[in-house]
Amino acid sequence: MEYKSQNVVCQNCRSQFIIEPDDFGFYEKMKVPPPTFCPECRLIRRLASSAERSLYKDICDKCGENIVSLFAPGTPFTVYCSSCWWGDSWDGTDLGKDYDFNKPFFQQLYELQKVVPCQATNVRNSTGCSYCTALIRCKNCTLVFGGFQAINCYNCEAPIFSRDSIDSDFILNADHVYETVYSNGVYNTKFVYFSDECLDSSLLFDCKGCSNCFGCVNLRNQKYRIFNQQYTKEEYQKEITKWDLGNYKILQEAQRKFMEIYYSTPRRYALIINSSNVLGDDIKNTKNCQNCFSTRHGVENCKYIFGCGLLLKDSHDICSAGDTSELLYEVTGSTQSQHTKFSRGSKKYCILNKQYTKEEYETLIPKIKKHMDEMPYVDKKGRVYKYGEFFPSEHSLWAYNEARAHTYFSLTKEQAMEQGFYWRDEIERDYNITIKPEYLPNHISDVPDSILDKVIACEHGVMREGQYKSTCNEQCTTAFRILPNELQFYRTMKIALPHLCPNCRYYQRLKKRNPPKLWHRKCMCNGKNSKNKAYQNTIEHFHGKNSCSNEFDTAINDERKEIVYCEKCYQAEFI
Repeated sequence: MEYKSQNVVCQNCRSQFIIEPDDFGFYEKMKVPPPTFCPECRLIRRLASSAERSLYKDICDKCGENIVSLFAPGTPFTVYCSSCWWGDSWDGTDLGKDYDFNKPFFQQLYELQKVVPCQATNVRNSTGCSYCTALIRCKNCTLVFGGFQAINCYNCEAPIFSRDSIDSDFILNADHVYETVYSNGVYNTKFVYFSDECLDSSLLFDCKGCSNCFGCVNLRNQKYRIFNQQYTKEEYQKEITKWDLGNYKILQEAQRKFMEIYYSTPRRYALIINSSNVLGDDIKNTKNCQNCFSTRHGVENCKYIFGCGLLLKDSHDICSAGDTSELLYEVTGSTQSQHTKFSRGSKKYCILNKQYTKEEYETLIPKIKKHMDEMPYVDKKGRVYKYGEFFPSEHSLWAYNEARAHTYFSLTKEQAMEQGFYWRDEIERDYNITIKPEYLPNHISDVPDSILDKVIACEHGVMREGQYKSTCNEQCTTAFRILPNELQFYRTMKIALPHLCPNCRYYQRLKKRNPPKLWHRKCMCNGKNSKNKAYQNTIEHFHGKNSCSNEFDTAINDERKEIVYCEKCYQAEFI
């Protein structure tokens, strides 16, 4: 069948989006109708169904033990600790229900969600890990989210094959790193972003194969550079002593100067490595994928995907999935799956947790699809959910500010409520703050062991009505403690004590990452320099003295301060 492009109005945001001919081919292959939500609204809807960093103290609904849970006390869901959830004392099919053709499907599913036990946190084959979730084979980790074979990590997201790391996200094969983000094969690094195979370095962006570098941008296989300036080994060793990151005031000055260099140096329109025929950002080892973000290792023939890797193929609208999966549609958090749609996990031949034979299942499914079209679920905002839609946002297990959607598409409480999400109000905290950040010792060498007994106020908080309150929209905990192994790390790495709570530090790191969204722009190379005159080219480019005419789609919008070059101009200057 020959398909034509079709303009569609999103039933959520009312903007127009285009369904391409190859999209229709995919939907036909998956036996689903075309979407009624635009790609961005579909992404937000999926991200709203996944928890981020909100952890609460609760009690297991089965064994009665005190637990740490992703679910706030008082939620309508049944929550089991990991031991009980993985145990043999219950079976989800025992709670199965007959399909009721007098109720919309999504209403029945939500009612079932309330009684089938949820896992408080997902920690498997791990030891000595606390206040963590989504861990596999990890050891001695705290506040780690989505780790795989991580050891001695603290306040990290997605550390993989990494150890002895703090405040670092999406790191692979990392050892002794601090605030290192989206980097691979790094050792003894601090404040390093999107850089690979670097060691003994601090304050880097988009550097590869560098060692003994400080405050540098866009370097390849370099040594002994400070703020991109070349030094001899002896000169470097003398000069680097001036930039003691164990001193909080010097650290702030170093960060300020690094950002000056970052904003006055062109960056590529997109971070794409070893990939072909792709559109998006932060892409590695990927081919034939459009509108894809944060993909890794063997992702092929996919569209509208975010945070996927390890042999994901022929799939659309996916978040955090892969590991030898194919033909997925509107799926989040799934591995080793085939021909799966509208899913967060499933069992074979089950409907509403009731087990059927293969024949019974195949007879009933067409009837349910027909029923979903004839009696669709309609949410409070009037959005219609027929067969072909992901879970309604108002049925998420978490409030918007607890979910991953808030991380990448931040909203105020009023905005979230207006869009049909619900919001978790800040819980009352009774911390007895014993020291404010401005009174912390300036140098790590002056920090006494007694700091471990202090409750430190987060720098984002202020005193209101006799209580310390957050002033940000970053899930601020208003106060924090320094752990013994954390203090030893700061001393070993010679890093000044942080002044923000772990959540606020995480949100500050988020600002170093581009959003999963694209804007169409022109290259900012103006011939001899950048269009804002902040950067002077070092070599003549293919377009000579004229402005570059190349255009591209980038995750950096034109309201930001970065100088954005096309691939050819970037290559000419830095590779």
